[in-house]
Amino acid sequence: MSGKMSPKTVEEKLSELISNCRVQDKLPTESELMKEYGVSRSMLREVLKSFEARGIIVSKQGSGRYVQNPDFVAQLSSCWKNLLNAASDQLLELLEIRSILELNTIQTAVNCATPDQLQFLAEQVERMQEKAANGQPFVEEDRKFHTMIFSSTGNRVMADLLNIFWDLFEQSGIDAHHGDLELAANQHARIFEAFAKKDAQTAQNLMAEQFSDMRYLITLYLVQKRKS
Repeated sequence: MSGKMSPKTVEEKLSELISNCRVQDKLPTESELMKEYGVSRSMLREVLKSFEARGIIVSKQGSGRYVQNPDFVAQLSSCWKNLLNAASDQLLELLEIRSILELNTIQTAVNCATPDQLQFLAEQVERMQEKAANGQPFVEEDRKFHTMIFSSTGNRVMADLLNIFWDLFEQSGIDAHHGDLELAANQHARIFEAFAKKDAQTAQNLMAEQFSDMRYLITLYLVQKRKS
């Protein structure tokens, strides 16, 4: 190929090459790519490193570079953690994304829930109510409850995204503030009852109430943080 390419053009060409590969396919050698694109080794390595940093390719010592599934979960989680460290008020925007995902997936979750999954949800609700009666927060049970609901859909990306949201809320400390613990535990009990009856609309309405309460708690948290 004649003419020299810019780093951007090389990146575009490599993206095209990788998109036509399968996971674990080996990329051409540096020498082959240098000859193909007419670029220097330093420029090529700079571009390849950007793909490695994004988890799109991996370099194996003495073997070469291979295409891999990027770990978008780790990258997204790191990005959002940095965002929250810089601007904690973004919690409300992240909650909005989470609510959209959960509320619009309830119908599928209700239809797919198995007896074993329903039993697991019932156990989490029982533990929530026990802890609430003793004035104890139930962060772990709350997370397991929501995770199980949406793991029933079989959508791995959805599950990964929700785990990121939970990690971020745990980092902020928001998740430990349920407000009225007994009210929150009973909300979960009613959601479970709706799931058991395959009443998606009622489950959706109850979860919408939860998100409304969560927005209120986050708003209070942010106000207090600004004052401190």
